[in-house]
Amino acid sequence: MLINSSVRIIIQNVLLSVTLLGMPALSLAQNVVLIYDKDSNYQTTFANLLSKQLAIDPDLSLSRIAASSLSIPTLTKKQPDLIVNLDNSTARTIIASNIQTTTFHTLTTLSHSRNFAPCLPHCTESLAKHRFFVLDQPPTRQLNLIKLINPAFKNIGVIITKQSETHLQPLKNIANGTQLIINEFMTSSENVRYQIADVSKSSDIILAIADTKIYNAASLPQILLTSYRYGTPILGFSKGFIKAGAIAGTVSSLEQLSRHLAESILHLDNAHSPNTNNVIYPKYFDVISNRNVAKSLNLHFPRDNELKEQLMTYESTR
Repeated sequence: MLINSSVRIIIQNVLLSVTLLGMPALSLAQNVVLIYDKDSNYQTTFANLLSKQLAIDPDLSLSRIAASSLSIPTLTKKQPDLIVNLDNSTARTIIASNIQTTTFHTLTTLSHSRNFAPCLPHCTESLAKHRFFVLDQPPTRQLNLIKLINPAFKNIGVIITKQSETHLQPLKNIANGTQLIINEFMTSSENVRYQIADVSKSSDIILAIADTKIYNAASLPQILLTSYRYGTPILGFSKGFIKAGAIAGTVSSLEQLSRHLAESILHLDNAHSPNTNNVIYPKYFDVISNRNVAKSLNLHFPRDNELKEQLMTYESTR
């Protein structure tokens, strides 16, 4: 049976389309717009790292907009497939614009993000186009680290404000399947210094939440001194916090954060999954500890690299 040339071309095109559909796409986002504060060394460093990570995809275009000159018409004119926002001060404007483009917000904490997205962490319907790559470490990782530091620790003190109270339920949900007990202490920036003694007396360890209304330059020295006086260690959330006197913590560097974000951009189809949460915790991390503080509290636990390897094993088998 003869097939004329027109039919043959149609068949060839169909076969080609099927073949292409079966090939793994490196990236669904061809045009990525990054918003950042060009006067911030922190954001600029992250932007450069992200740009380097994304350079492996020659079909992906990354352009930058300074937060100071951002306008929604300018942003829309660029017709982005994806927006990456590094600047907290512009997040409210982007969300309020109701722009129908997938937007990744990063370099923020869950507590701070709730200033412009109060529905967090339950915004999958109201802010379906937005993902928040937070600096906070996942609750399971934090509780696992506590158990590795001292399996005898049972009472975990967690100080929260109205801004950070959403951290509490995930911690309780995870603790329910273990021997751990989460003891919550609601406070305010004005009262935290008066409450730290009660928290220290009733806790085996304090799990610090990234909430600047609680832990800031003014309050941190007193919090650390009071907890130390009662022999209660603190699990910190940043390198500076741990260096100042927290016993240990899991932290993610800018390189690790940019790597995670780049992977999410290059596999954007996974980010559109209906099961994807708005809040995305860091995938890559390190464990750091303050061995001088640990020794003074008579606490002895494995080396940082060993702790990290054990945590990674836990997470790979979940």
